[in-house]
Amino acid sequence: MRQRHWSDEELIARLYGAGLEDGHLEECAECARRWKSLLAARERFLAEPDLHPSFWEAQRARLHARLERSAAPSRWRQALAPLAATAAMLFLAVLLWGPAPGPQPNVASTDRHVFQEVYSLLESEPAAVTPIYGLFEVEP
Repeated sequence: MRQRHWSDEELIARLYGAGLEDGHLEECAECARRWKSLLAARERFLAEPDLHPSFWEAQRARLHARLERSAAPSRWRQALAPLAATAAMLFLAVLLWGPAPGPQPNVASTDRHVFQEVYSLLESEPAAVTPIYGLFEVEP
């Protein structure tokens, strides 16, 4: 017999068929009450709503009216469209005709100097260094 009550997560897992089947609900009155309450809530949720057809007709009419209002272009959108297009063109013009980027540093020469400094610190040359000479055009 389980010593503790089932958690809500365990009850929900059982509701969806993934929970434990250890007979705890038959032995524990508190968990059985919560289980029955969960089943009743599920039945209420799945039950068809008892609404008059006029409710659905009114809801459908409001939905169609809202869709028609949102489909019609508003005046402020029509007035701001040319302004937005002009602003976008000016922004692109500034980006395209801005100053050219400055010269970039030569990374190969920097790497060559670093390699030479590291090589000068070594007392004996490892065998793996030989192919690197060709990469940086350094004389041994």
